[in-house]
Amino acid sequence: MANKEKIYEILKKYWGYDSFRYNQEAIISSVLSNKDTLALLPTGAGKSLCYQLPALCRPGICIVVSPLIALMIDQEKSLKSKGIKVRAIYSGQSNQEIEIALNNCIYGKVKILYISPERVSSKLFISYFEKMKVNLIAVDEAHCISKWGYDFRPSFLNIANLRQYHPQAPILALTATATQEVVDDIQEKLLFKEINILTSSFQRKNLSYTVFEENDKIARIKAITENVGGSGLIYVRSRKKTIELSQKLQSIGIKATPYHAGLTLAIRRYHQKQWQDDEIDIIVATTAFGMGIDKNNVSYVIHYDLPESIEAYVQEVGRAGRNGMKAYGILLYNLKDIASLRKTIESNFPEKKYIQNIYNALGNYYKIASGTGQDLRFDFDIITFSQSYNLDPYLVFSSMRTLQNSGLIELVENRNPLSKIFIHTEREPLYQFMLEYPQYFPLLEALRRNYSGIMTEFTQIDEKKLAKICYDTEANIYKSLKKLEKYTILFYDPKSIQPQIIFTQNRLSNDTFELSQEKYYEIKETNKQKAEELIRYVQSHECRERQLLKYFNIESEKCNKCDVCISKKQTENKESLADKIYQELLNSPQPLHYFANNLTYGSKEVVVPIIRKLLDDEIIVLNDGILSVNE
Repeated sequence: MANKEKIYEILKKYWGYDSFRYNQEAIISSVLSNKDTLALLPTGAGKSLCYQLPALCRPGICIVVSPLIALMIDQEKSLKSKGIKVRAIYSGQSNQEIEIALNNCIYGKVKILYISPERVSSKLFISYFEKMKVNLIAVDEAHCISKWGYDFRPSFLNIANLRQYHPQAPILALTATATQEVVDDIQEKLLFKEINILTSSFQRKNLSYTVFEENDKIARIKAITENVGGSGLIYVRSRKKTIELSQKLQSIGIKATPYHAGLTLAIRRYHQKQWQDDEIDIIVATTAFGMGIDKNNVSYVIHYDLPESIEAYVQEVGRAGRNGMKAYGILLYNLKDIASLRKTIESNFPEKKYIQNIYNALGNYYKIASGTGQDLRFDFDIITFSQSYNLDPYLVFSSMRTLQNSGLIELVENRNPLSKIFIHTEREPLYQFMLEYPQYFPLLEALRRNYSGIMTEFTQIDEKKLAKICYDTEANIYKSLKKLEKYTILFYDPKSIQPQIIFTQNRLSNDTFELSQEKYYEIKETNKQKAEELIRYVQSHECRERQLLKYFNIESEKCNKCDVCISKKQTENKESLADKIYQELLNSPQPLHYFANNLTYGSKEVVVPIIRKLLDDEIIVLNDGILSVNE
């Protein structure tokens, strides 16, 4: 185990911190003591540091299994900027790119490898994984391994198989929210050697939870921006709504911008940067936004649509107030939203026969015969496909998500926003090739001089920039790169924002198609229960924070800052003030202005409605401007 001095030295050297937050130090110490560890850390508490720092403390490589491609890309970029050798493997990469990354993990002193759960069980990965010197296996978003979790993914169940190849490597499972069932399930499914849970409560003293039953949500949002101010995040359920809502907010003078996975990478990055730099007030996003996003001055998170579970809500709302300043988690709903949520859960789980029909339609659409098709890739446009077979695109998407979770296909969105190249030819043969084919000399030299590392790994390139350097057109650069690939000089992976479907298995016949129907419907029922628990939460008149903590088996006192607690406090104050006025009048009648202008009783705005209520209830009477008790 690394000594404490070394841990703090690495923390300062690479992250610039002098101390840890929350339970980070205890988690890191547990991991470095070779203990399997389940870490429950609230959103924004620095989960990634809990595996990144231990990876640097010991020889070998840390394998990080994560379902979040955006997070992998962001973390890879961040760690590289710190001088830490890191690689990431996820859907949409070519086999050549994956093999080069895995090769570097064995021979290139890579310290951290990010990999998606779908790739963990591939023969290619296992063949390299066996040869790696692994010091830690980290599982991010570990709740996905449990059928009781709010985002169950069957591919997570394959992670435990890695233990047989490196039994000495501890496992670190990380999640922000988990019920007791999920906590137990995570440890069981990952084959923990002993129970070991380290928890940091997500109870946030600076965060206030509020629920509004609201039909005019735009007016409510306007009031929130005026009263709270600062930077905000609004979650909606559809891509279309991110654009519609941001436009509505702009029309009433609120600086807002949309964010969803269907926008190009450049637009998403631009909108995100505008928000992070406080150039706009609100970013309106689908729930995929926020993973790995570090903005600490978010004053409020608004859910315009109902989330699907309490776990999802707690994780998303936790992105507010990370700087310790007062912040608000605000949920807007009406009866229509409740009906919509119930319908959404049903739509998320189409009938098994429908899913099978979608699977067969995909096979027919791409002309794949039964027993063939494994690893074939095709560009995929869900609208065109749905129209071809007169299908509902939302039900198609839900069916494909189930097929992906079952390991039959992979759907990759925005797979290559930038082109990538790897020159795999050695220097001498490359020089001989350029002598034989001088027409390619300017392009190959431009690649070598402008992109360091292009002869050791896949490197992002810009065809437009290369065209300027070579005094050529972008179209000709593309053609030349494709020809150089045919000459086996390099690997070229052109940019493409078109989604892609990958058949991860040979096409199954109708007789062999299986979804494990019992498990499928069990997961559907679990999701329906979670939606009903969320509905009970919004309709309840109990302390919001107390309800949320109780859901995770944490007992607490009333928070005295949520909408329910404040409302009850105001009611109690009014009752107390009404009693005070009554007692005063019981002693002697008083003119109306006596109470309205007496600061002992509060402001006129508070006192007058209370006196009006006492008059309406005939507890007191008003005669000639004098108030007295009704005898």
